[in-house]
Amino acid sequence: MKIYCSRSGLNKAINNVSHSIPVRTTSSILEGILVNVEPGKMRLTATDTNMTTETLIDAETEGVCEFVVPAKLFSAIVSKLPEDEMMIDYDTEKSKINIKCAGSNSEIICFRGDEYPKIRLNEGEKEIFIEKEAIKKLIKKTAFSASTDEFNRIITGVLLEMKEGSMKMVGVDPYRIAVYKIDVDNNENVSVIIPAKLITEVAKFIDDDGDPKMSFEIIDNKVVMKFDNNKVIINTYSGKFIDYERIINKEGNNNIRVKKDDLMKSTERASLLASVQNNNLIKFSIEKDMIYITSLNEEGNIEEKVEIIGGEELNIGINSRYLKDALNVIDDEEIMINFKDSISPVIIKPLKGEKYTYLILPIRMN
Repeated sequence: MKIYCSRSGLNKAINNVSHSIPVRTTSSILEGILVNVEPGKMRLTATDTNMTTETLIDAETEGVCEFVVPAKLFSAIVSKLPEDEMMIDYDTEKSKINIKCAGSNSEIICFRGDEYPKIRLNEGEKEIFIEKEAIKKLIKKTAFSASTDEFNRIITGVLLEMKEGSMKMVGVDPYRIAVYKIDVDNNENVSVIIPAKLITEVAKFIDDDGDPKMSFEIIDNKVVMKFDNNKVIINTYSGKFIDYERIINKEGNNNIRVKKDDLMKSTERASLLASVQNNNLIKFSIEKDMIYITSLNEEGNIEEKVEIIGGEELNIGINSRYLKDALNVIDDEEIMINFKDSISPVIIKPLKGEKYTYLILPIRMN
């Protein structure tokens, strides 16, 4: 059976679904892409059993068929073809495809489609429509803070909460917390824990092109996201997330106002002498209207000065990598940083409102 499609459209679809192909698996069929051919369209599906991605593209077809093609070889061949219409000829009896484009002709042995795992869900009952850009911001500004320690699996996920017209995402590890909130035109109550690693993969192929909105739905402990011609299904975690609000609400009285870029540049320079061995330590010495940022090791020392508004005397050790991670995702020109004492969390917030909160535990200094 012959299938005609554009090389660029197929290549993009392969790249999208490849985010769900497992790095390691004992099941060779999961290393493949399921191709479903229907009149006028071709659907590509990949899964690692925790995340499933489907992408639909236009195609001229002679009928209906399905097959599973090895992803790595399929991707390598299609990516190197010329920009031209291509033809895939599927041999049902021998379960193989011929790929023809311009002067190129390749043959790949396939699996049969009925051997591939499939998910069936009753979708569309509680869809929530959200701006794609807003979802990408939620992910970018919080998922980096999720733990990577699989021994505490629940915090390798991000908490997604929706209530009273707002949507909040929270990332936590034993040393920091990231919270970001957006307004949504919906009053649904939702609380779900999504694997941070998987939601970060999804953000990589949410395009700025196409429909500016995407749909979001929770079904049978799975998150279903649809945008443009893509559908992604992610298994969520069951369990209780850390009580992050109890931690971030313990603020002190020592508040400083500082230009974000000035603090970022000084932190980057000071961190040149910080190392993993000393927990990327830099020292903040806060005085009225000034922070002195210092770092030292056997090779030398660095001191930076940053002007601030407010502030009371305090010496505190901070992990420079965690501070840079937080500052890097903040768009505001100025920020507020709250301190209590040298052993209490450092809390970063906007000058007005509660759009974001970044918390970093301090490092004890000798």
